[in-house]
Amino acid sequence: MNSMVYTKFGCSHVMHGYKNKAHKKRASKVADSSMLKVKFAPTAVLEDVQPIRSAAFHPRGELIAIGSNSKALRVCSCHMLSDSVQTLVREDGCQDLPVLFKRNRHHRGSVYTVAWNPTGNVLATGSNDKSVIVVGFDADNCISNSTDREFSFHKGTVRDIHFHDDNTMLSVGGGDNLLHLSDVEKGVELFAYSGHTATIHTVTSHRDTLISGSEDGTIRLWDRRSNTCTRVIGAALGTQGKSGISSLSLNNFGNLLCGSRDDGLCMLYDIEMGKLLAAFSPHTPVTCKSVQFYRNPRYILSGSYDGTIALTCAEQVLLNPEVNCTEILGTHRDKVTDVTWHPTKQAFATCSADRTVCLWTAKDGVDD
Repeated sequence: MNSMVYTKFGCSHVMHGYKNKAHKKRASKVADSSMLKVKFAPTAVLEDVQPIRSAAFHPRGELIAIGSNSKALRVCSCHMLSDSVQTLVREDGCQDLPVLFKRNRHHRGSVYTVAWNPTGNVLATGSNDKSVIVVGFDADNCISNSTDREFSFHKGTVRDIHFHDDNTMLSVGGGDNLLHLSDVEKGVELFAYSGHTATIHTVTSHRDTLISGSEDGTIRLWDRRSNTCTRVIGAALGTQGKSGISSLSLNNFGNLLCGSRDDGLCMLYDIEMGKLLAAFSPHTPVTCKSVQFYRNPRYILSGSYDGTIALTCAEQVLLNPEVNCTEILGTHRDKVTDVTWHPTKQAFATCSADRTVCLWTAKDGVDD
């Protein structure tokens, strides 16, 4: 494993206002005694016949939706996270993720991305068949409770889906290099944002700001009210067109953005200040495919094509970058294609080209 590299570009108010040396020292102590010391272990596994692309926890946390290259959509139970429930374990010490809902040929192609709306009554999937399928879902009974809606305006693989709110969906992909905004209840496209010059791999949003990351090496911020691009990130890094953006994640305050790239570099960007804060490399210099902030915004989970899963303390990257800010939590036998935190517990899921999705839980948790 290559040594971790951190580059600091400036100070920021985003981590609760640590500014002077006393604050900096206190921040270092907090991080040193925190989740970087927590050991995570595989708890449950689901195996498929082909690589697994994406997973998303239900907002309540008791279910996880999974999409794979086998064209299947599964929704599995996460009941093993409850101490009151006991399940038979496998020879490797893990439990099997119980499948409660399955469609073997949900798409005509691989399922690249899955996403729940904030309420958890709608599940959307995107595929290399160029379509988005929206499923009304009864999470209490784990059944589809409405006729599916299919959106077919994409010209290439649909690579990411994000719900801006319960009824408004963002979807991105290849072919047209557009960010599509759709009304899932009415089944219509509302707007298509143009500006990227290559495939868009990732999308997120906060309030009236939509954010997209592309293979063209840029991140674009869009104003939902005016439907215009308000900022382009990329040229400031001196890397526009050199390395594509593979994943984006906002902290829960919506002011700090983490973006990962195809060269393994991750960056922290202050949305409110319009400023690049730091860059770090939690893995070897291959594609860092997925990043996600923890609900405590000090921490960032990441997964790489080198097969590793890492946890980075963003606070340390910003305030004390000369020390090691990253811990490798575990590995897959092949590329890690997605990582996602559980919404309420110290647990996360990882997907891999080794044809598994794994649920990891903290052995000895700490306070968030």
